[in-house]
Amino acid sequence: MGISRKNLYILIMLFCMVGYTWLVMHIDSRWVNFVGPICVFKKTTGLPCPSCGSTRSMIALIHGDFLKGLSWNPMGLLLLGGLIVFPFWLLHDVTFKKDSFHVFYTSLEKTVSKKQVAWPLLLILMLNWCWNIYKGL
Repeated sequence: MGISRKNLYILIMLFCMVGYTWLVMHIDSRWVNFVGPICVFKKTTGLPCPSCGSTRSMIALIHGDFLKGLSWNPMGLLLLGGLIVFPFWLLHDVTFKKDSFHVFYTSLEKTVSKKQVAWPLLLILMLNWCWNIYKGL
């Protein structure tokens, strides 16, 4: 059996709060310049990780620069979409005692675990990683 509804909703809300905090901190470039790059993978290997550029992507998307957002990292669009949609979806489920997000998550988990879906997704992730390395992030 997968993750319980309650634990999933708590986890997603925590991820969203961390995501909002991270974005707010990075919109102010003084904080980024003070701290510097935080990607542990990049600090260790010298190579960008597959998600490098996602924060810059989301910031560009927030400012309405869709092409720049996609060029930084296409995953930023998915992450920003999740940050926008998931809290409202969870609030709806909790308010109306529904479990539609949990059903969606369980279905998505089953679908992604199939080899014919997992391998193409892994290939897309690897291509995105190559794109990040090529761009020199």
